Amino acid sequence: MIRFATCVVLSLLAAAPDDLVPPAAPPAKQPPVAPGGSAGAPTTKPAAQRISLPPVQDKWLEKLDGIDRASLEAVRGWRMPPLPENGNWLGVAPDAAALKGKVVLIQAFTTADSSSKAMLGKAATAAKQAIADGNLVLIGLHTPEGANGAAKAMRKPAAPTLIDSTGALCDALGVFREPVNVLIDRDGTVRYAGLSTNGLKSAIKELCTETAGSRQPEPQPPVAAGPAQVDLPAPNDAVDPRFTQDRRGQQAPNFYVESWLTPTPDPTGKVLVIDFWATWCGPCVAAIPHMNELAQHYGNQVVVVGVSSESANACTTGMNSKRLRMDYSIACDQSGAMSGFYGVKGIPACVVVTSDGIVRWQGAPNGLTAALLDPIVKANAEWFAKAGEAMRDGRWAKALKDAPDTPIKRGKSGY
Repeated sequence: MIRFATCVVLSLLAAAPDDLVPPAAPPAKQPPVAPGGSAGAPTTKPAAQRISLPPVQDKWLEKLDGIDRASLEAVRGWRMPPLPENGNWLGVAPDAAALKGKVVLIQAFTTADSSSKAMLGKAATAAKQAIADGNLVLIGLHTPEGANGAAKAMRKPAAPTLIDSTGALCDALGVFREPVNVLIDRDGTVRYAGLSTNGLKSAIKELCTETAGSRQPEPQPPVAAGPAQVDLPAPNDAVDPRFTQDRRGQQAPNFYVESWLTPTPDPTGKVLVIDFWATWCGPCVAAIPHMNELAQHYGNQVVVVGVSSESANACTTGMNSKRLRMDYSIACDQSGAMSGFYGVKGIPACVVVTSDGIVRWQGAPNGLTAALLDPIVKANAEWFAKAGEAMRDGRWAKALKDAPDTPIKRGKSGY
């Protein structure tokens, strides 16, 4: 059996909403009206705005989990958070004077994992020339995992390293368990985060050629809790007759299939389109070109998965004999676990689920038009961006509270 979560963000929010979603701030008291003044006149400065930065080239970015990437992106454009005054440092802690006008590279890692531990040295190698030229300051950031043994494991760190046992600075930078880098320009603006080896080298070269004073970044304000669900209108029409159950507006079950015929996709932050089909079904085969067009048109905004009711061998044989080409993910499930939940009585039958885990649409493949999907994709992206920002605050606080001894899970290393 093979599963993946339809929405990582929602499951985490639901698991401990008090930890991850800050309560709404109480209404601000109205200031007294000055003589000759008018009630409601603005008396506070405008809300802080982060500097607008262009998207980072994909080839510069390390492959990260969707939540990790969203958390890092939420920090770009804001001022670098201050280093703790009384932090636990290995080596001499850099002061404000040492960082002023310099490019700052922060490399997060943990000594609890050998590949992660090596990342600080690799970051030092990537930035060697910039450090020698006096243009860049490298800072190590040890995450809470393995913090108690960090001093013993790092007798001679490649750079001054803060042991962030509480995860406060990690959370402020959007850093979680993966060994990622954060690159700050000469003005103190967080410009890049989660770069690959080549991306880091290119970004360092770019920032070192800039002069200070071109930007005035503001500190990031506290992140407000985003909406619990994607903001979409409730359906007011009857469900397609090929379904005996109308699940629209309800929580989708965990995605379940018995086997994958293609690599397992990552649905994090994307709209999930499930196509229940089979190779022996003529209308299903006829709908494949349309599903291919959807997958190509929406790119990384939508994950399309065809779930066949056949065995893996039968599906593979049918696909080969009919020379079927799908530009989306294909899985097999004879148990009917998901199709039974939706009451599928005729195929092809499609279901649309947003990143909050809510079923948004049920119908035939030809009903998946741009007029239907565009507003869903747009609302989903907006919700996920807000959820990613809210998730940034307190991720380590929650992790340490809930499972301080959980073994770390490693993805692909960044260098």
